[in-house]
Amino acid sequence: MGTALSLADGAIVAVYFAVVVLLGIWAQRRATRGIDSFFLADRNLPWWMLGIAGCSSYIDIGNTMAMIGMLFYLGLQGVWFLHVVWGWFIICFYMAFQAKWIRRSGVMTFAEWNRTRFGDGRDTEFARLVAAGFLLVLMVFNLMTMAVGIGKFSAELLGMPEWLSKLLVFSVVGVYTTLGGFFGVVLTDMLQTVLIAFGALLLAVFAFQAGDPSPLLAAKDPAWSSLQPGWSLWEGYAASVPEAFRGYEALGPLLLGCTGWLVFRVLAGPNVWDFQFFLTARSPRDAALAGGAWTVGYTLRWIIGIAFLVLGLHQLAATGRAGAVVDGEKLMPMVLGTFPSGLRGLFVAILLAALMSTLDAMVNVTSSVVTNDFVRRYLARSLGPVGQVRLGQAASVAALLLGYGLSFLFVDIGKAWELMIFVVVTAILVPATLRWHWWRFSARGFGYGVLGTAVLLLAVALLTDWADAVKLPVCVGGSLVVSLVLGFALPPADREVLVKFYANVRPFGVWGPVREEAAARGLVPVRDPQPMYDVVNGV
Repeated sequence: MGTALSLADGAIVAVYFAVVVLLGIWAQRRATRGIDSFFLADRNLPWWMLGIAGCSSYIDIGNTMAMIGMLFYLGLQGVWFLHVVWGWFIICFYMAFQAKWIRRSGVMTFAEWNRTRFGDGRDTEFARLVAAGFLLVLMVFNLMTMAVGIGKFSAELLGMPEWLSKLLVFSVVGVYTTLGGFFGVVLTDMLQTVLIAFGALLLAVFAFQAGDPSPLLAAKDPAWSSLQPGWSLWEGYAASVPEAFRGYEALGPLLLGCTGWLVFRVLAGPNVWDFQFFLTARSPRDAALAGGAWTVGYTLRWIIGIAFLVLGLHQLAATGRAGAVVDGEKLMPMVLGTFPSGLRGLFVAILLAALMSTLDAMVNVTSSVVTNDFVRRYLARSLGPVGQVRLGQAASVAALLLGYGLSFLFVDIGKAWELMIFVVVTAILVPATLRWHWWRFSARGFGYGVLGTAVLLLAVALLTDWADAVKLPVCVGGSLVVSLVLGFALPPADREVLVKFYANVRPFGVWGPVREEAAARGLVPVRDPQPMYDVVNGV
């Protein structure tokens, strides 16, 4: 069970909470000037602010605990799975081309982007509603997954009831996000990145000072410390791990099945809060530079995760549990429980910073989608800017409450995360890829493609007992077939819209007829090198 924080620890955490709330209150005046101010910080943020803020928005308690658990059970081979399936490769592609493509669109939300690609009309409205609905579901599932991590962390470290710890963190995030808007999110995330970097440095020092790791490795199978992936994990793996992690025994087929998924994950581009981040940049160049900063800054998560893993293994060895079956997701709070008073409070504040920097960005995106893609267009068109902002704030609270409630359905962070990634995210990957890279793919093709893939995913999940190594390639392949059929069967968007989109964004892919017409009008060079430059940058 957990250990209560000392007075010094509690004071440190309280000061941190107070600072982030005060930042939100301070940013309120700027945020409530209008819709652009609240959701996009007037589209005038420099790359270094977005770069520093975005580094912390990719790090949170729950997913870091899940990462530590996976490495604890799978060993170094887990590095392959984490990179392939968690999609960490995508960040460098943001820097290479995705970020500038998004910023050039000049829209406010992921769903609204469809108008720049497909034009105006009923078909585009349908695609926009599908995209907005998908994003709302995804954000709620993200909030749910993080709430599971909050509860597990607090119960292990503090002995605090899960419902209370989730409610406390969500309340603080709700206050400064709903008051300060996106500008408040960026300010608090910059502070949180500094705290996370400081904590990562301290943890790395502690890990190197922990002692000789040889006794720790002696308690593991030799394959645990090998980076070379095999077709399956070592003999006896399934018996040594909890049921939630036994599905990774056939790691080779799982990695192969996930590789195709990764290709579409990369080419589809961002579909959560990072899309919103790029829209706030001063220019397409600033958006790309922010993506470059994230590529570097995201390594902080690896430093924190590996350091906690090493310290946790030393702690298990010291207590005679080196070979025992334990919950690897609880290594982080277990290690923190051994820290002295004051230092423990500092790291609780640092880890809360990591958590809340991710939560606040997602809450802001959720309220943006509700306000811009539903309220302003269908429910309250005549409402003024201040009233629209207030509705956005109410949407933030509603999303937090829904994610909070759903989190009680899960015990393992990894299981909640798998549902979000393999079911919710997969539904949009192929259609989102084709709308960037194939001129014929239409608005109706996108909408029906997402819905058709969602039906396929639910059917496979409910009607089969296939392993993940089979489910994922079947669903991705089925989505590709459905989307290609729709692409050829349905008419493309208006040629005028396509030419304007291509001339503005200049994506690579199957754009031959549109590219030729844009070149004939003098909108792009006849032998336009930009798409190939983007391909080279990505490689």
